[in-house]
Formats: sequence, C-alpha cells, structure tokens
Amino acid sequence: MISNYLKLAIRNLLKNKVSSFINIGGLAVGMAVAVLILLWVQNELSFDTYHEKAHRIRQIITHNKVNKEDTWHWATTPLPLAEQIKQLPEIEAVTRVTGPFWNGASMKTDSWTSIEKKVACVDENWFEMFDYKLVDGNLNEFARNPRSIIMTESKAMQIFGSTKASGKIIRIDTLDYMVRAVFKDNPTNSSFQYDFILPMAAYLSNPKNLENDNNWNNYNYETFILLKQGVDISKIDQKVTRVIQYAGRDEKTGEINKDITLEAEPLAAIHTDGIGRFTGAPQGNAKTTYVFLALALIILLTACINYVNLATARASLRAKEVSVKKIIGAGYTQLFIQFMVESILMCTIALLIALGLIYSLLPVFNNLTDKNFTPDLTNLTLWQVLTGTTLMSVLLTGVYPSILLSSFQPIRALKGLNILKSNNSSFRKTLVVVQFVVSSVFLIATLVVFQQIEFIRSMKLGYEKANIFEFTIPWNIREKIDIQTVKSRLLSETSVEGVTLASQNIVEIKSSHSGSLDWDGRPADFEPTVAQLSAEYDFQNLFALKMADGRWFEQNNTADNDNVVLNEAAIRKFKIKNPVGKRFNLHGRKGIIIGVVKDFHYKSVHERIEPLVVFNSSNWRGSVFVKPARGKEQQAIRASEKIWSEFILNRPLEYKFLNETYNNLYKTEQRTATLFNAFAIVAVVVSCLGLFGLAAFAAEQRTKEIGIRKVLGASVAGITVLLSTDFLKLVGIAFVCAIPLSYYFMDKWLQDFAYHITIQWWFYAFIGLLIFVISIATVGFQSIKAALTNPVKSLKAE
Repeated sequence: MISNYLKLAIRNLLKNKVSSFINIGGLAVGMAVAVLILLWVQNELSFDTYHEKAHRIRQIITHNKVNKEDTWHWATTPLPLAEQIKQLPEIEAVTRVTGPFWNGASMKTDSWTSIEKKVACVDENWFEMFDYKLVDGNLNEFARNPRSIIMTESKAMQIFGSTKASGKIIRIDTLDYMVRAVFKDNPTNSSFQYDFILPMAAYLSNPKNLENDNNWNNYNYETFILLKQGVDISKIDQKVTRVIQYAGRDEKTGEINKDITLEAEPLAAIHTDGIGRFTGAPQGNAKTTYVFLALALIILLTACINYVNLATARASLRAKEVSVKKIIGAGYTQLFIQFMVESILMCTIALLIALGLIYSLLPVFNNLTDKNFTPDLTNLTLWQVLTGTTLMSVLLTGVYPSILLSSFQPIRALKGLNILKSNNSSFRKTLVVVQFVVSSVFLIATLVVFQQIEFIRSMKLGYEKANIFEFTIPWNIREKIDIQTVKSRLLSETSVEGVTLASQNIVEIKSSHSGSLDWDGRPADFEPTVAQLSAEYDFQNLFALKMADGRWFEQNNTADNDNVVLNEAAIRKFKIKNPVGKRFNLHGRKGIIIGVVKDFHYKSVHERIEPLVVFNSSNWRGSVFVKPARGKEQQAIRASEKIWSEFILNRPLEYKFLNETYNNLYKTEQRTATLFNAFAIVAVVVSCLGLFGLAAFAAEQRTKEIGIRKVLGASVAGITVLLSTDFLKLVGIAFVCAIPLSYYFMDKWLQDFAYHITIQWWFYAFIGLLIFVISIATVGFQSIKAALTNPVKSLKAE
C-alpha cells in the first residue's frame, strides 16, 4: 500500500514540475536556513550542560555594592575562599581556575614561537569536576608535577604535527613544561575555551604570586563548587556570603563588610549572565537566542506556505481524482495518508537538498557566528535539529492540504459544483499576505540595522583615532623596562609623527573606580563610580581632544602629578560650579581640577557618556599609542617591532589599530546586519517563488478568458494589469501591515543604543517601492506570458 502511495506521489510531483520545483526549492532554502539558525540556538541553550555533573556545579559570583547606585559583578573571588567554603556540609568539592598571563603566555619549542591567550591554571581536582576527553597521555603526572601542561588536539597538531604530544617540552617564558596529555578540542557550547592548561601549583610556586593573592582583597580566581546529591541549596548563597563577610571584617572594630555578597550560580547560567571572564569567552544573550529561535520558525513557516498555497489552489484540479477514488471505495483515512505521503516525499527531497546547502554554507555561517560547527553526520545534535525541522515541515505542509483534499464530496465535484461549498481563495490570500509581511519586516529591519551601523561608523566620537595603533608593555615586565625610553626611541623615527602613553585604550576605557573621590560640596553619602584614565601631557594633542575649560597636563609640571582633568559628564553629575581650580582628591592624592575636557565616547555607543577622571600617574601607564606619518604606516610598524625586540626578547610585538578596536565593539551589530540580510533575501526569494507559482496557476486557470478578451480587442498591457492587480493588492496590504510591526521591533532594538538614528519615513518608502518592483517583476512575467499567448491556442478546445 505504501509503495502505491509513493508511486502516486512521485507521478504527481513529475506531472506538476513547476509547482514541485517551487515547493521543493523554496522549502529546501527555508529548511537550510532554519537548520543553521537552530544549530546555533541549540548550541546557546546547551552551554556547559555536557558535563556529567553540570546539574550540581555552581560558580561563585561576587556582587560588590560600591555605592547606592552601583553594584559591580565579578566572576572572580579571593584565593583563600576555596579552603573556607570547603567546610560547608552542602559542598562536596571546590576547584578554581585563573588566567595569570594577562597579556598572553610567551611559548616556544625548537620550531615554533607564539603568544598564547587562552592559557589557564587550575586546581589538581579540576578534571574530577569537569569532563575532558583525552586523545593522548594521562593526568597522573599533571597533578603531581607543577611543570606540567596539557593542550587541545588542534594545538598539538599545530605545534608538533601530531596529537601524540605527551612527553614533549614547551618553554613558557624561561621555564620548561612537559606535555602530559592532549584533550579533544573544546566543544562550541563550552565556556572553558582554554587551549593550554597548567597546574595552579605552577603559578603559586612563585612566592610573589602567593603573597600577592593569598589575602581577601584580591579577586583573581574563579571558584566552582560541586554540591552533594539531594542537598538543600536554598541557603547556600547565605552561607558562602557569611564566610567572605566575616573574613573581610574590619580588624579594629570587628564590623563585617555587608557590601560584598556571593551567589552560587548554576553552571548552565554563566554563558548568559553578562559577566566578563579572563578567557574572553563570548557571552550569550538569552533574549537574542529566543528571538532567533522565533525567526527560524518564521522562515520555515514562510517556506511551507508555498506548498499549502499551491496545494489548495490546485484543489479543484484534483477534485475528480478524489471523487472517483471515493466512489470506488477509498476511505477518508486512505486519501489522507496518500496526500500526507506526498508531503513527506516533498519534505524528504527538500531535506536532501537542504543538507547540500548546509554543507556549502557552514564555513560562512561559522565565520559569521564565530563558532566551529562541523558537518558531522554522527553528531546527535545535528540529527535532532534536522529531524525536528523536517517533522515541523511535514506538519505545516501536510496536515491542512491533506484534510482539505480528502474531504471533497464526490457528487458535488462530478457535477462541477463548488467542491468546498465556499471560496477557498481567502485562505490563500491570507497566507500570501503573511509571507510578504515577513519579507517586508525583514527588509525594513535590514535597512534600519544598516543605517545604525553607518551612523556608528560616521559619528563624531570627540577624538581622532584614524591611523593610530597601540601596543601594551606586559604588566609583569614593566618594572624592568623604561617606557619613556621606548617612547623616545619611537619619536626619533622619521616614520612616526607622535607617541603618547596611557593606562587604557581611549576607544574602550574599562577601568572604573569608586570610594576615594572627594571635592568641595560633595554630599557625605555620594560616592559615584567613575571611569579612570592615566594619561600624559601629549595625550590631548595626539587624539585632538577639545577642552571645554582650563587646560591639560603640562610637561615637567610636577604639581600636575596630583591634579586631574574631568569630562563634562563628571562636572554635570558632581554639580561643581566653576570647576577649574577647585579641590579634587583621587587615590589619596590631594590636587585640583585643572581642566574640563569635552565629552568623548570612550565606550560603546550602547552606553551613555559617564563621568571620567583623567589623572597623571606614570606608574599606571603601560599602553603605547603611535601615530605614523601619513603614508608611512608600514615603516612605523617595522620601527616599533625593531625597538620592541631590543627591549623585550623572545616575545613578538602585538599591535592593533584603533579603528580595528573600535569596529570590534560592534561585532554583534555587524553579525546582526549580515543575518538580517540573509533572512531578508531568503524571505523575499521564498515569497516570490510562491507568488510566481500562484500567478502561473491563475494564468493557467484563466487561459480561455484571456483568449476571449484578446479576440474582443483587449491589449497586452490591459490583460497584464488585469492579472497582476489582485496579487499587487495583497502585497500592498502586507506592506501596510508590516509598517507598524517593523517600527515596533526596530524601535525596541534601537533602544539598546544610548545614541541611535531615528526611523525615517523614507525607509518605508524605499522598501515599499522595492517590494512592489520585485512583486511586479515576479507576477508580471507570468501575466505578460499569458497575455502574449495566441488566442487560437487558448480557444481551440472550444
């Protein structure tokens, strides 16, 4: 019986080649895009859950209330905390990880040298709590010998040309470490993207490191706990908080520090908690994940609409087939199964084509999402997504048409009466409107995102960043290097126009401070959070900062070592009138405000410009900013590399142009723009395919009418307008519906930016014109083709 259904389904697909092509092609494209998006969504929703003990693992998060307005959130805790909370009855084990190589670890072998960023030091029980699959070696010596290292298989292949790397030696700075094991590359849904792992004992064997970290004031370690089976975790936050509060109590008064609280956060939540971690692992966003899940389903629905539309439109052509089968004894269930088999066959063919598209598009998709999805047919996740997408397609395309086609009444159909007792075109028109609403919303969203990105690129930041590059002296060797000598050497190069030193990159100042600020008139309970920057006398000129009042720091003016420059936002928030010359204390330095710099964007435009304090302390400065002479960028870079190699051996220069740093702030927006471009193209193509199919069917149904009209004198233009008008009305209705929807969603998206564009009327005019041009081209082709048909051919059957 099933084989008979398959034969009938294949014959029907081959008989109606145009509609079959439209259905399968549109659905294949929709399925491919939906599968790629769903792979990403599934990856986001499953972060860190692959560990066997994930449901019992928590990370200790620190919340530091610095003032009435602000609470800082850290993923780190003090080193001694682990030993203290280990005593709590609810906790089975505690382990820690830290990233001591802030500027990357200088590694080398006989044939390889590199600065590696993804390096971590872990406690010896790290691998008892978290799951790693070893491909070579073992972890026995790792726990016993501090001079041990393990690495990912991709790094082993890169360095040694083989995953059999255990026993090999890697030098880190001046010490040799032996490779003890190689583990499979980190899954894409892991927050622990470490390429190299060392024992914590290796780092703490340095007496300076141990002395610096073994106190309750330095928060440099990520701490994870494993809860016992079946324990009551409702009071665990309170208990770990009590530990740190009592440990940090005032030695004289014994008063506990209630500003610090700890939270035991579930392992699966750390990907979307918005708290930065030392490895720089990309953070997720739960809202974005669910938005893209909805978009995947919308695109799949749009593709499935074509099948439903064409199947219901061609219902009258299959009415006699169904009626004859019913008369000779076919039951409702048999007919329903027949039409469901047709749907399943079409979806299966579309799935096979979609697989080819997925394999072709996966490299582009990986580059866009910064993931490493692999086309592995043994991957259970891939098959879960493929199966789910196919089943969804079968349900969307099969159920309604099958019910409709199998419910015809034989007598009405054979008499030529309305087989459905009503006009079914309203349903099809609604589906067409839905398709073009989706297409219009995507196109409008694409234009809004593009305009916002252009606004970001072209907006005045308040400083000059073009043609300037930056490099940083590693913090652990700054005491050994005279950074002023480095600057002087650079300034002596003819390819260098200017050089200045600072503590932070002006594009993104991350350092903030609260607590030591004081000025005349400050309310006793007002301790604001400010961004802080240490800069020298020529910083203002190099970046072309504008002064609103007063002056910048002066060269060789020792009094300026205690003085500060504030931005306009700080003056407004602190409510300081006539600020120049007023007292201002910072970090225990008692100075005055010597100037007010005009506000400039020192963070992403997602955030408003907040108070900034610029001070003049050479001990803080480790970033070198170089402005090459025009046209001599490469010479300036080579000169910097030469000078660097004289001061810092065995470590290549790492530099970055500020334009690149600035663009990196908006990677998410760039990806959003690219994704919306892809969504818009897919939605428009699929919608136009459906419109093309319906137009072709309408022209086919009205062949004799067109012939009669031509015989009576109708023109080609008149017939084209006649056939196109109904479809263009639907497109117009869809676009009108899309306007408020797109405005609502894109206005919400723009609110995430403190500085953004305003949605203009011409956005809608432009997209509306584009939609109508595309629709006219799609429908017009079929309309003109029908209008040009010789009426003799149309009417000869009469």
